[in-house]
Amino acid sequence: MIDNLVRLRHDLHRIPESSGKEKMTAVFLANWLAGCDHHGMVTGLGGHGIAVLFDGAEPGETLLFRADIDGVPLADGTGQPYASLHNGFSHACGHDGHMAILCGLAQQLSKNPPASGRVVLLFQPAEEDGTGADTVIKDPRFQGLVPDRVFSLHNLPGSPLGQVCVPDRLFACASLGMDIRLSGTPSHAAWPEDGRSPLPLIHDLIGDESLMGREEGGPFFMATVTHLQVGNPGFGVSPGEARVQMTLRAEADAYLDYRMTLLKKAVGERARAIGIQCEVELVAEFPATPIDRETATAVAGAAGEAGFDVAVLSEPMRWSEDFGWFTQRFPGVMVGLGAGDGPQLHNADYDFPDALIQPGVLLFEAIVKRFLR
Repeated sequence: MIDNLVRLRHDLHRIPESSGKEKMTAVFLANWLAGCDHHGMVTGLGGHGIAVLFDGAEPGETLLFRADIDGVPLADGTGQPYASLHNGFSHACGHDGHMAILCGLAQQLSKNPPASGRVVLLFQPAEEDGTGADTVIKDPRFQGLVPDRVFSLHNLPGSPLGQVCVPDRLFACASLGMDIRLSGTPSHAAWPEDGRSPLPLIHDLIGDESLMGREEGGPFFMATVTHLQVGNPGFGVSPGEARVQMTLRAEADAYLDYRMTLLKKAVGERARAIGIQCEVELVAEFPATPIDRETATAVAGAAGEAGFDVAVLSEPMRWSEDFGWFTQRFPGVMVGLGAGDGPQLHNADYDFPDALIQPGVLLFEAIVKRFLR
C-alpha cells in the first residue's frame, strides 16, 4: 500500500496547480478514489474540492479530515525525476504528501469502515490564498456533510521525522496582505524638491518599529515587506509613484485587525501631510487556527497509544493556514507532523518526505478509532 501511495504522491507532485484552478488535480484524485469502496463522493465542492464518505454501521459522530490540494507559485527546484511539469508552480508546501496521506486513509477505511458514525475525507482547494476552506463551508452541498469534529495535519520541517506536534492553544497565526499604492508628483532628479516623492514616507514607515514591530510586552505581531517598487528604472527622474506590499501576522484575529487599522491610519495621515494620494487594499486574509482542547487532548492520547512521539506545540506557527475557517466553526485540531531536517516550506527545493506518508495514515487511523470505536 505504501509503495502505491508513494507513486501517487510523485504523480501529484508533477501537476501542481494554482489556488482555485486545481482541475487536473481534482480529476486525478476523483479517478483514483473511485477505486475505493466508499459510500459516496461529492465533486466540485467549493470549486474543485472533493469529499468522500465512509459510513459506520452504528450512529455516531461525523469526523472530517482535510487535505489541501493546491500548489505554490514557485518553480520546482527539487531536481527529482518526478519534478513539476507546470512551469512556475510546485508542491513546495507538501500538499502532495497531504493528499497521499488522505488517500491512504481512504484505502484503509475501504477495508475497515468506522464502527459508528461517518468519516468525511475532504480534498480542499485554494488553501494557499486563504479562500478555499470558507468557500467549501459556504457551498450549499456542505450542509449534508457538516462535521462534529474536524482534523488536519501539516508537515513540519525541522521537527523530528514522524513526531506529532499538538498545539496547546493555537496552531498558526492570523495574517493578511496589505497592498499600499502611493501617488505623488515626479520631478527632475536634479531638483527632487520640486516634486512629491513617496520615498521619505516609505523610509519612515519601514523604519518605524512602533508600527511594524511587536509592542513591548504585547502579543506577537510582525509586518514583513514582501514587495517594493518605486518609480521606474533610470537616473533622471525623482519618482512620484510607489507600491509597497507587506504581510501582517499576529496570534489573534482581533489584535491583527487592531494593528492593521493603526498602520493603515498612519500611512494615510503621513501621505496627506506631504500631498501624496494613498490607496490601501487588504488581500489574502487568513484567520488564526484555534483548537478545541478536549479534541486536542484526545488526539494526543490516541497518537501516544499508537506509538508516536508526541510533543506540545506551545507557540503557534508564524505562517498561516486557512483550516482556521473550520476550527473557528467546529471543534477540532490541526497538528504538525515532523518532516525531519531539510529545506523549509515554500523553498524551491522542498520535497515532502515519502517516509512521512505511512505515519500520517497511521495517525489519522488512530484518531478515527479513538472517536468512532
